[in-house]
Amino acid sequence: MTEFRILHLTDLHLFRDPEATLKGIPTRLTLQDVVDTVLQCESEFDYVIVTGDHTHDECPESYEAVRQILKPWLGRLAIVPGNHDDRDVMRTILGDVIAQQNPGDIPGDDRITFTLDCGPWLLAGLDTHAPGQVPGQFGGAQAAWLNERLAVHGNRPCVLFCHHPAVDVGSDWMDAIGLTDRNELVDVVRNHPAVQLICCGHVHHEFNGQIGRTRVVTTPSTGLQFAPGGTQAKFADDPPGYRVIELCDNQLETYVVRLSHAEHTPVCD
Repeated sequence: MTEFRILHLTDLHLFRDPEATLKGIPTRLTLQDVVDTVLQCESEFDYVIVTGDHTHDECPESYEAVRQILKPWLGRLAIVPGNHDDRDVMRTILGDVIAQQNPGDIPGDDRITFTLDCGPWLLAGLDTHAPGQVPGQFGGAQAAWLNERLAVHGNRPCVLFCHHPAVDVGSDWMDAIGLTDRNELVDVVRNHPAVQLICCGHVHHEFNGQIGRTRVVTTPSTGLQFAPGGTQAKFADDPPGYRVIELCDNQLETYVVRLSHAEHTPVCD
């Protein structure tokens, strides 16, 4: 019985300036703290998947910093963009990573996606980045691509990864900047019950929801944490975190791990 382990990181928000902060959180330091904790406390992972917002300023130097900090996992890394990313810069700095993750060819689209075999499981990464926009877009071409990939793999269990969740998360302001055409993704998932889990970022805290029998989860940021709920953005004192996904045959287990304490406190402007 072979077990596969996946590390999910999201919402890194690095800056070109190593000392820059996001609402008082030094995101480069907190990402390094998360990576150091994983390397010290966790057993090996088969894949490390980042679901967007690698940077906050979309600068090449910021992506170089991401690359350097994630260097222990470059050979098993897979990435998709978030609303704070730039696809062209990602391809320039992380082109070798994108090439190794079996990116999909979506006609007429430049999205960064992936499909990965993980024993009996299929892992698929979706690109919900909409240039110049905070809300996400799934798109009809990507829906057709995903439908085709899932059909080819038949009844094999599957985990999807993307930045924007395809469900409301109970936060009015966050739900307003979610996935604008979520029904496109919901329809694909409902047509393919082999999709057991969708892992997302964007909301900067842990959330659990459902699309039919498919579980939808979000993972805490490696930096700034948002408070759940509310009509406007509020920040939380919770420590940064990451998600572990363990796959074995048709069984799946996933859980969030946070650092033992928060070294930094968020501040309002």
